[in-house]
Amino acid sequence: MKRYVVGIGSALILLLITASLSLAGNWDFNPGQESVKHKNDMTSDVSGTGYTMEYMKVNTNNLSMLEYAHGSGTMDYADILNSEQKSIVSSENYYWIIDLTTGQWMKKWGSANSVITYTKQYDNVQSPTAFAYGTGWYASHPVSYNSLLKDKNEAKSYQESASMHRQVEYARALKGDIAIEINCTGPNDVADGKGFLKMKIDDDITQGTLHIGELLTMPMKKSNTPKFATKQGWKDSIIEVDSNYIGDFSVQKTMTLDIKKSKSTWGEDWLPCCSGGFFDIPSRNFDADFGSQKGIFDCTCRNTSISTMKPAWNASMAQFPTEKYKNVP
Repeated sequence: MKRYVVGIGSALILLLITASLSLAGNWDFNPGQESVKHKNDMTSDVSGTGYTMEYMKVNTNNLSMLEYAHGSGTMDYADILNSEQKSIVSSENYYWIIDLTTGQWMKKWGSANSVITYTKQYDNVQSPTAFAYGTGWYASHPVSYNSLLKDKNEAKSYQESASMHRQVEYARALKGDIAIEINCTGPNDVADGKGFLKMKIDDDITQGTLHIGELLTMPMKKSNTPKFATKQGWKDSIIEVDSNYIGDFSVQKTMTLDIKKSKSTWGEDWLPCCSGGFFDIPSRNFDADFGSQKGIFDCTCRNTSISTMKPAWNASMAQFPTEKYKNVP
């Protein structure tokens, strides 16, 4: 495949959404998919005449991507697929915040972070093909294939309750390229999270059908969410795109969804020992998280300093010096 970069053209649709979401519960995970850290890369370059069928589906903990294509004729296409599960939800992936309502420490589980990218370029022309498939009777009776072209792409981000879809069917010829990028980074106690979906389409279709869709619903599917909110999330979506073309068309579209997920906001006294005791602060690894503060808030640095005073300093008088001690040392 010689063509790896294609200009998208003047017809451009850009959908940019910036929102602040508070995420909790298991509803934002890819149903049934365990989070396993991985990194996967795959490339292919195919050309020839005959029949092809390709099926690729990638699932991370909170994303999914599908590519499915088949047809007979002269095929020339190349694609690149990358996926990575960067972090997972586990017993080691959590942090603590102070509940502003109760003033108590509350454990929050970190999100699973993952990314999927996919690009494909193609120049396919449909035609009937036949070839001898085996020996004996099949050698003298070639198998015939007469399959019109189909090419389907689907991208989903469950934490954002969003999806994008592109599907070509019954085409005599299909030329163009498609690029997909999905990224889900959850918020934590120090940084905002980000949800990102992008589908860039450039298709020249001969005697076929093309469907392009985008859906962004209300991410309100927790068990304690009122029924009307869940119903509204699907039936009264925030974004709904449904475009269909039948015949000979040249279509260029770009759909981009960008969502900010705010980090947890909470308050704490500037001296943590004032809100229940310094050594009561919950932590997975106390020495690593608060080691630089131990000497200050547990008073060991004060005692060390006093012990080095020459001449010896009466610490009991240090905070309220009398006339005798006001100039000592």
